[in-house]
Amino acid sequence: MVQRSSEYLRFAGDVNIEKVSITTSSGFTQEITNQVVGLQIFEDLFSPFITGSLVIKDSLDLLNLFPFSGEEFLQLRVSTPTLKGSKIDGNFYIFKMADREIVGDRSVVYELHFITQEAVIDLNKRISKAYSGRCSEIAKTLMEDKDFGLQIKRKIFIEETKNSTKFISNYWNPVKCLNYLSDHSLNTNDSPTFVFYENRAGFNFVSLETLYTNNDVVQEFVYDNYKRDELTGGQTINNPSEQYKRIKELRIPTVYDYMKNTQEGMYASKQYSFDITTKTVFVNNYDIKTEFEKQKHLNPHSSISANAIYRPSAMIINKPTYYGSFTNEKDVTNASFLQKRISVMRQADANKIEITVPGRTDYTVGQKVIINVDRIEPMKKGETNTRDEVISGAYIIGAINHYIDREKHECVMELFKESMLKNMNGRSK
Repeated sequence: MVQRSSEYLRFAGDVNIEKVSITTSSGFTQEITNQVVGLQIFEDLFSPFITGSLVIKDSLDLLNLFPFSGEEFLQLRVSTPTLKGSKIDGNFYIFKMADREIVGDRSVVYELHFITQEAVIDLNKRISKAYSGRCSEIAKTLMEDKDFGLQIKRKIFIEETKNSTKFISNYWNPVKCLNYLSDHSLNTNDSPTFVFYENRAGFNFVSLETLYTNNDVVQEFVYDNYKRDELTGGQTINNPSEQYKRIKELRIPTVYDYMKNTQEGMYASKQYSFDITTKTVFVNNYDIKTEFEKQKHLNPHSSISANAIYRPSAMIINKPTYYGSFTNEKDVTNASFLQKRISVMRQADANKIEITVPGRTDYTVGQKVIINVDRIEPMKKGETNTRDEVISGAYIIGAINHYIDREKHECVMELFKESMLKNMNGRSK
């Protein structure tokens, strides 16, 4: 793979493969940049680690040169020309070789799968220990602790939580403990939407509400017929900054699914909470309409109208509480906000789109973007606003696949939003 100067951007999606090398457990390092046919890097807001794969065309017999044994490390550095200070740059653990195929007398093609090194630590640790205190403080301990945590050396971003908890890790791995904390954490605005994930900035323990409100917009994407800037005289010229905004492909797997939303508690639910210690039972009904105004959102309007049909009994939750299960502790479960978490997390999952855009190395999960799509209908005389206000709006990058080959860099993004630009009661903002 040819390395190019990073001082000139030829087109939107241009990329520099600066370094791809493999180091064995014995310390032997081999540069394989020119053997790389394709590279993919996967990030997911609801997954703890970055993963990826390399397609290698090998004429050096690397399998025997190292030899490969599942103990190798990958050093990777990729950049977008002229985009200073933002690179895909890291060390990963190669955990799998697959799809090996001989393509000639002197070459073979195969795929190497890699993952963040902290995943290997998580895989090999089991924790038998009690944790107590503020949820955000416990999360910090689980990320950094040498004996029981992930031993993270990179940057970590932890949003302060409002509540505390206490639990016993019954030989759980660190990530399972962190996911448990995500389910049991409230931010200062009583939002129970915490997630633990890795992006290229580091490891994050934050609420979705914070991503909705505290993020700057990194890009505005437009779905139209734009190709190049037109000059006087009919000539055209490349404009990479405009090309980066253009959506090559747009796909909506599910526009809406009333049945699933109802069954999974997005609209409403009924929860029975019982405590065998105090011999008490509590019943609580949750309603999306009464809760919407109390939360912060990406867009101004709810995704349902005032006439939506639903009943709390559509989803019944039986949730035990444990008063006094720990000394000097009351109930440490998430029974008081479980229904709200189920609803708001389902709202984020219910409105997704997939787009393919020219790749940049500063795109990562958790960022906010704007989508603008025109309505598919003839323009009326004098009409200026043709935006599709159901599809358009602010979104969060929930997952991203960076695909890089010898010629270009493309990003396939899964975006989600939990609110709408359009007022579903008939009025648009």
